[in-house]
Amino acid sequence: MSVEAVSWALNDAPDVPPSCLAVLIALANHADAKGAAAYPSQERLAHYARKSTRSVRSDLATLERLGLIRRGDQRHVSQLPTDRRPVVWNLAMERRRTAPSLLEPLSEPQSGRPTELPEPVDNRPEADVPPVPTGRKQAFKRPEARFQTGRKQTSAEPPLNHQEPSRRARTLSGGATPPTGPRAGHCSRHRGSPAHNCGPCRAERLGGVA
Repeated sequence: MSVEAVSWALNDAPDVPPSCLAVLIALANHADAKGAAAYPSQERLAHYARKSTRSVRSDLATLERLGLIRRGDQRHVSQLPTDRRPVVWNLAMERRRTAPSLLEPLSEPQSGRPTELPEPVDNRPEADVPPVPTGRKQAFKRPEARFQTGRKQTSAEPPLNHQEPSRRARTLSGGATPPTGPRAGHCSRHRGSPAHNCGPCRAERLGGVA
């Protein structure tokens, strides 16, 4: 395969009938860099061009008549049997057409020359533009240690099984938290009487006898 020959068939070959272009490109695919020694079989050309061998023979005759191809050195196929020898063709790469001005190499992207994309223009207000990172890694706070010197760190939150004193108990004790213990619910002066409803204490307050 010759890139130069294929490029000539696509871009520079003059006066190529559209119906014969596929066969010309197929021949260029088998030529060398100078466009010589192309000898694919008619069956292969028909496969390339999606045509019948009869149409290929007609296209070859047209290209030869227009001077775009000519018979080359047939010794390239001398080792093949006589009944299976294809014709060796040379491409007339010295013939060139002038490309339109709109198809100049610099007017459109070419293969192997990627076009640089323009940088996007940011039309947003300055306040909406996010800050550009400085490249430094953000410092992350380390989680507080749960254990220090072998002991579990105390928490300011109350335990899950904590129960607040009732409103009545806080009222009887003057707002103070009632004492805790095995006798926390009994009167300190009269054993056996409940602290929040002690009968003797109530009688004394009313002026009675305990």
